[in-house]
Amino acid sequence: MNSTRTLYVSEQISIDPDQVVTRTYFANLDAFEFVFTVEGVAIEQTEISVWGKNETGQLVAAHRLVSSELDELEMEGDNTSVNRIYVANFNSNDVSVINGETNTVIATIPVGTNPAGVDVNPLTNRIYVANRTSNTISVINGETNAVIASVPVGNEPGDVAVNIATNAVYTANFNSLDITEDVTVIDGLTNTVIDAITIPGLNFLTGIGVNSLTNRIYAANFNFDAVSVIDGVTNTVIATIPVQVNPFRIGVNPGTNRIYVSNFTSNTVSVIDGLTNTVIDTIPVGVTPAEVAVNTSTNAIYVPNRDADNVSVISGLTNIVIATVPVGVNPNGAGANPLTNRVYVSNQDDNTVSVIDGETNTVIDVIPVGARPFAVGVNP
Repeated sequence: MNSTRTLYVSEQISIDPDQVVTRTYFANLDAFEFVFTVEGVAIEQTEISVWGKNETGQLVAAHRLVSSELDELEMEGDNTSVNRIYVANFNSNDVSVINGETNTVIATIPVGTNPAGVDVNPLTNRIYVANRTSNTISVINGETNAVIASVPVGNEPGDVAVNIATNAVYTANFNSLDITEDVTVIDGLTNTVIDAITIPGLNFLTGIGVNSLTNRIYAANFNFDAVSVIDGVTNTVIATIPVQVNPFRIGVNPGTNRIYVSNFTSNTVSVIDGLTNTVIDTIPVGVTPAEVAVNTSTNAIYVPNRDADNVSVISGLTNIVIATVPVGVNPNGAGANPLTNRVYVSNQDDNTVSVIDGETNTVIDVIPVGARPFAVGVNP
């Protein structure tokens, strides 16, 4: 923009929580300016996010805005980091909530039976837990640490992922039959099932990941050694990508449009280019790689190796393992906080979480949690 501005539209819009307001303007616009102000009793818990769409309607340039990034944002206090870590404890049927600043458990939330997957929507402060034996998704309010909904889904949901742009929640249903749903789609606003996606064959879905920028969902087909790519607009499978043996979990870096798949039996990680839907690299890691955590700030990928009791640290730039970090016994879950550069790894047989400093790649703390901690989710 130069020193001359031509005003076409000026409108003040008040938006309540969970309200949707649509405005369409036709003008010869060279630039846009948005000014956000926040008021009310929940001012310190209020956050703003902005997305754009291209000419085909696909989401572009998603960004979570915080007070330090907006001169115009009138907000009291600094709410740049929530810093909460959620650990799904498979055998104690609960979720441990960890304060990332103090590395202490501040709450324990009962959920369904055998929680095996957890993901977080930082924009709504909702946590989603896949209860494998209960066939439900528990929805947790991050402010109150209470379950506010239990959503019935497909058979044995073992993982869950959130599209923060559309507020849609996707499950990976492990024990799906050929004619039953593999992926259940939940509306994050109403906590109701809005769609069910069937992938032909006995896939045994074990992991699911979302790229909110491209509105693509990636499901790991453990039985067929492949990853299904789902279009979030139509909720249909648009591609099938062969990977190595028994793909287990999926991590996504929206900024680089790279998808990382841990291959449970091959002891590798497949790197998928989200633009071409092809495997562009295969990275040897430790024995029995489990969850995949991506630090979007450092472009580092963390993969716990169950039978090696360590974590492989991969450079997203070079696709090379740059460090191996010893942790507890039988590590499975992993989550990264891009704001603090801390990585959290659940050790199933120790009932602990190892805290890794992403700068030094060393364990700086060990936190006791529930029985058989399986999965980790992070609200930065």
